[in-house]
Amino acid sequence: MSLSLDIVLRRGAFELSVQGTLPERGVTILFGESGAGKSSLLRAVAGLEPCQGRIEFDGERWQGRAGMLPAHRRPVGLMLQKPTLFPHLDVTGNLRYAARRAPGSAQRWEEVLELLSLTPLLSRRVRGLSGGEASRVALGRALLSAPRLLLLDEPLAALDQARRQALMEVIGRVAKTIPVLYVSHHLDEVLTLGEHLWWLRDGVLAAQGEVNDVLAGPGSPLAAHRDAAVVLRTRHLRYEQDHHLLVLALGACEVRVPASGPGGDTPRLRVAARDVSLTLSPATDSSVLNILPAVVDDVRSLPQGQCLVRLRCEQQWLLARLSSYSRDRLGLAPGIRVHAQIKAAALV
Repeated sequence: MSLSLDIVLRRGAFELSVQGTLPERGVTILFGESGAGKSSLLRAVAGLEPCQGRIEFDGERWQGRAGMLPAHRRPVGLMLQKPTLFPHLDVTGNLRYAARRAPGSAQRWEEVLELLSLTPLLSRRVRGLSGGEASRVALGRALLSAPRLLLLDEPLAALDQARRQALMEVIGRVAKTIPVLYVSHHLDEVLTLGEHLWWLRDGVLAAQGEVNDVLAGPGSPLAAHRDAAVVLRTRHLRYEQDHHLLVLALGACEVRVPASGPGGDTPRLRVAARDVSLTLSPATDSSVLNILPAVVDDVRSLPQGQCLVRLRCEQQWLLARLSSYSRDRLGLAPGIRVHAQIKAAALV
């Protein structure tokens, strides 16, 4: 169920020109500055924004020379930045509207209500909902339509941190079965949810690919961000209850992370570049628990005497933000073998 598009959308002086293919499942983050065209691209895929070119999904032509498939015939679940709920219906009515148009809605109804904690809201009128409550209802309506493609435009913008985390887990579970195109300009959502990344800049895709390949790419604007980070894919080994540490496998290495419990089987580990220090030989008398062998792949100069070092560590990318003084003192250059030190308390 992959999405393929090659479209041009013009509105006044603005032009959006995008060519790309979405993976068959997982979350693809559509990332970029305000005004880059993220929401316009989402609306074009949904059939709500006229454009030229080609859009195909799962072998079906939605847009092309023969015409345009109407929005109501596209099997998408859509949640816009501002929830568009029917004001004349209560929450139940809004949800039923989506559910009755999809097969197997009875079982899905209970699942969605539980996933999004919607039962207490069912009798509420739309006008009385808070921004966060309206967002949850809008997401529930999108899921109840039994979509084969989920399109989300900054779905967590109106939520507090606890609810944001809970809904990110919901979206992550949904993405295991269908593709999700997720608009965001928050780096934490990229790092928590993203498996693939489309970097949209000035109406074109400046980069696309696996999230770490884009985040750590030598030309990536994100790499120079003060919160630059990567996401490492690890495997659960054990939980050391005495010290409340989760032990994860990163290739042949072990990584320890503070945790209150065992966690999942394949944890995603966020590592900020500012939390990585480098040594030429492994320290044997340090309080740092995670010392990983790595090879310098690239060194990029940054303003104010800083530099960004891209490392290859167990077949994955790792970033370290250092002073240029440290770079010169260690003689860092591509091909140099180093050891990356990461405090356990810094890991998420």
